[in-house]
Amino acid sequence: MRFYNTIPEEQETHIIITYADKSLCIYSSRKSVLKRLFKSLGEPATSDFIKESLTGASWRIPLNDKKGIKTALSKTLLIGQIKTDKNPINLDKDISKR
Repeated sequence: MRFYNTIPEEQETHIIITYADKSLCIYSSRKSVLKRLFKSLGEPATSDFIKESLTGASWRIPLNDKKGIKTALSKTLLIGQIKTDKNPINLDKDISKR
């Protein structure tokens, strides 16, 4: 499947809880998030295309599917790996130098 490279200003991910339907809906138009959602959650409920490239998709997960909800709301799945600074600033040390 080809993914459309949406410009950063238009990339978005929405998480909606629909209490009437008792479901969690996740929509994304960000290429990296879409790839992770496909890998973790499988085929989406709906898909949006420009020509033959996927621009966005949404998944519906029943609220009683605890494993699916836990997977869907995973920080790593939605945001990706957050790289930490290997040399964080030590404020105590920096202040004592003054």
